[in-house]
Amino acid sequence: METDRNEMSNLPFEVKGKLKKLLIGADIIKNKNYSEIEYLVEELIPKGTLCALVGESDTGKSSLLRQLAVSLVYGDDKFLGFKLNDSCRNVVYVSTEDGEMATSVWLNTYFGRDSAEDEKLSKLKFIYSVDGIVKNLTEVVSNNCVDLIIVDSYADLFNGSMNNSNEVRSFLNLYDSIVKRFGVTVVFLHHTKKASAGMVPSKNSILGSQGFEAKMRSVIMLTKDKEDSSLRHLCVVKNNYMPEYNKSESYVLKFNKQLSFENTGDRVQLNNLANEDWIEEAKRLRKEGNSLKDTAEILKKKGVKTSKSSLGRKLN
Repeated sequence: METDRNEMSNLPFEVKGKLKKLLIGADIIKNKNYSEIEYLVEELIPKGTLCALVGESDTGKSSLLRQLAVSLVYGDDKFLGFKLNDSCRNVVYVSTEDGEMATSVWLNTYFGRDSAEDEKLSKLKFIYSVDGIVKNLTEVVSNNCVDLIIVDSYADLFNGSMNNSNEVRSFLNLYDSIVKRFGVTVVFLHHTKKASAGMVPSKNSILGSQGFEAKMRSVIMLTKDKEDSSLRHLCVVKNNYMPEYNKSESYVLKFNKQLSFENTGDRVQLNNLANEDWIEEAKRLRKEGNSLKDTAEILKKKGVKTSKSSLGRKLN
């Protein structure tokens, strides 16, 4: 017989048994006294979250993540000018596209004539086999303090339909459970749609379901400069904990001969990064009978930031 709700209303809210570990009171959470989000990499990668680095092919995404991994295990204070807040300086790198030979080439190119410190480099572990990867990663982080897991790349590990939001989120939940249990940060390398090349950097350009972006707490995009082939733009296209005005400009990086990046110190408005090839597409869409409003909506889905009125001014 169910307890009368009126009788229950006078009883304290108590949770017993296994549920006690699952339901946490707001009083306990508040008294942890966090005043701000903690970052592994200030302004870019929040600690203990799922994040992503995305971009088109051949921008240097893997090189950027390897460089971050080396900076962490070396105990650097900063990465490209952004403060590092590591705790144990251990990193796991899941490499599905490059094997040991390619990794060795990158490391030797990166260090060049400088002597690498083997003891520090030993704190960066590469995994090339993806069989039982979630189980293996769970075992590693349950027995070791690990700051960061890098998954390069997401598309090679995910076997479902990339456009099915439920399948995408179910897959990512496997990694999110590792994050929540052990406080480790996980960064996925992923690609953008080919059609979005040259467009204004946007989270809408990410390949596949919106479920991927929704699960990430921070999404960083790496794009090529439209004029200088040695420059890249590091753009924060999503960060749940950052004010919008901080996301309006890119950080300009220079890709050097050591296959690594330097921060030039320059910043560029995201709206200025797009080439205007999309204008020809807009003209084509209009010739096909699309209204200005419909044309603007189609272009927005491809990452072009425009509106009916601004599009009208461009085409007239």
